[in-house]
Amino acid sequence: MIRKCFFDLKPSKPTDFRSSLSISLNFIVFNLRRVPSKEMAPAKGKGNVKKKGKGSSKITKSRAPESTSDLYFPREIISNILSRLPVKILLRFRCVCKQWRNLISKPHFIAAHFSHSSALQRSGSSILIGTRHYESSHHVLSLYTPPPEPESSSSIVELDSPFPCFFPHMYIVGPCNGIVCLFQPPWGDLISLWNPAMRQSRMVKLSESEPVMGVHCWASIGLAFDPQENDFLVLRIFTAVPTSTVPNHVEMWSTKSFGWKKLKSEVVFHIPGHTSNVNVKGVPYWFATVTDEFGWRPVLVRFDVRKKVFEKLPMLGTGERNKKHQQLMVLDDSLGKLTFDERGESFFDVWVMDDEDGWTKKYKVGPLLGLDRTMGCLRNGDIVAKNKEEAVFLFDPVTCSVKANLSIDSSKNGAYMIFDYSESLMLIGGMQPVKKQNVRDKLARKKLTRACVDFML
Repeated sequence: MIRKCFFDLKPSKPTDFRSSLSISLNFIVFNLRRVPSKEMAPAKGKGNVKKKGKGSSKITKSRAPESTSDLYFPREIISNILSRLPVKILLRFRCVCKQWRNLISKPHFIAAHFSHSSALQRSGSSILIGTRHYESSHHVLSLYTPPPEPESSSSIVELDSPFPCFFPHMYIVGPCNGIVCLFQPPWGDLISLWNPAMRQSRMVKLSESEPVMGVHCWASIGLAFDPQENDFLVLRIFTAVPTSTVPNHVEMWSTKSFGWKKLKSEVVFHIPGHTSNVNVKGVPYWFATVTDEFGWRPVLVRFDVRKKVFEKLPMLGTGERNKKHQQLMVLDDSLGKLTFDERGESFFDVWVMDDEDGWTKKYKVGPLLGLDRTMGCLRNGDIVAKNKEEAVFLFDPVTCSVKANLSIDSSKNGAYMIFDYSESLMLIGGMQPVKKQNVRDKLARKKLTRACVDFML
């Protein structure tokens, strides 16, 4: 009966599906508490009478069997239901019984949960927002959650940041399988790996490598995931100046070894930014430029997580390549590109890349009036854009309407970083709960830092 009840759930919306699953889980938890304790019936007669003879037989107390979820519900059914629930609920359900706690922490369950979480994000994406406070200038990390129902309101919640507030700059890389990388530019001297859903983080050990002044201009950081080894990789690229013919210095930090390793890089390219531009299924991509027998030209560079090498990919044609705004994005788990030109009417062109067929134009959106600049495109096709008043909106290109206002009142203008986020149960060895930074401590540290800078000047 329970098996039929579960597979008959055919909701019209993902939010209805999760609501139905929550009801099913509450029913299961309620029945777990009602599992009867089957004790052995006492022997016939008046009480326990000692036998005649030497000594007496020991009275053995019956032991009630442990109540487990396998008593009434098949294990695969419970695993299937649990893998479709939000992380917040799963963290509470770890206290139901030991079997559930062990199940939720197993690698195959974590992978299944992230797969379901990513699939649900296609209908309504959560957004990780990085800003800076307009008074203290400290870094603020927030999470936008889409409304469960069309009529209800969305919410933007400030998260406890693991990055020290007194560092002047912070960049965000990823997310990759629910893990976010935070680092200090320009050389990546401070790197932290963070799971916002689990509220845990860890610092990455500093590398002993140093840039060569006059050859390297900055470091670009990328985050990758090797599914075969279940290994997260942090890539640190000392990018060479545009006119250099020297290969980039590339090093990799692995969660298997928790140490840095230098990689051979035969591809000579220049990366104009401090971070990778997009992450598709654990593979980071960069906008880059190369100088070869064809002259100076822009290319795409990606990191092959299996071979541990960089590969060059073709760009779009000259007409699209010359457009002012170009952004890489993830669209339906594929590499996509958004091009936008301010000349004439505002139209967006959305392209998708296939390894065999190359770039294909998926659709054109517009005209979009009142939007000044695009900030990103989510995996479900929604566009994050900004108007001339620096207000940030979530825009639906199908209906050409604004879905949500992503502006944060306390943030500085022009300080927004927008990322599509799917929550995950993934944890990395050495992660610790993120401690909440007190507001007074933030201001005190900021004043101390400014005082030290003024003293040195």
